[in-house]
Amino acid sequence: MLFPKSFDFFDLFEEQTAQLIRAVECLRDLKEDGDLKKHSRKIKEIEHDADGIAHKILSSLNKTFITPIDREDINLLAHNIDDVIDEIERTVNRMNIYKIDPIPSEIFQIMELIYKASQEVAKGIKELRDPKKRDQVLKYCEIINFIENEADDILRYIISKLFDEEKDPIMIIKLKEIYESLESVTDRCEDVANVLETIVVKNY
Repeated sequence: MLFPKSFDFFDLFEEQTAQLIRAVECLRDLKEDGDLKKHSRKIKEIEHDADGIAHKILSSLNKTFITPIDREDINLLAHNIDDVIDEIERTVNRMNIYKIDPIPSEIFQIMELIYKASQEVAKGIKELRDPKKRDQVLKYCEIINFIENEADDILRYIISKLFDEEKDPIMIIKLKEIYESLESVTDRCEDVANVLETIVVKNY
């Protein structure tokens, strides 16, 4: 035990983003059956699995003497990916508690943007280990930022539409909260992109 065990943090980050893609795909599946209770339960299980991977990353960090990128960046990236999954879980759970039925089409508009942003996150994480892919990672980050801006624009539009068309004040409160929570998932994806940008600029 004179030498500490080596951990492949890039593999662990890919495991973490695989859970993110699972959560997002489960979110999209709501469009098929609208079963909030089922999907809320499934996403909660995914969130639990993702927490385990995040814990493994942070635990491995404490056991590793030399890391491939700065320790604080490993810590921040693990936390930020986990935050995306946590926000998805909180949003679907809230939809289930509020019994949003039928699910408005506006929700699926934002979900599609979440799906696109998460795909770019996964691509960026996959290429992170290769310094030759520096420019490609930065391109993925740029796309994520563009998607987040698009989500901001859609959020403003659908909230304005909500106040114009919905007559039930309780439903306005519920839907506004859910729309904002969904949009915040794209914000969390942008947080991941910002860390990825920092890592490649500092290291490559």
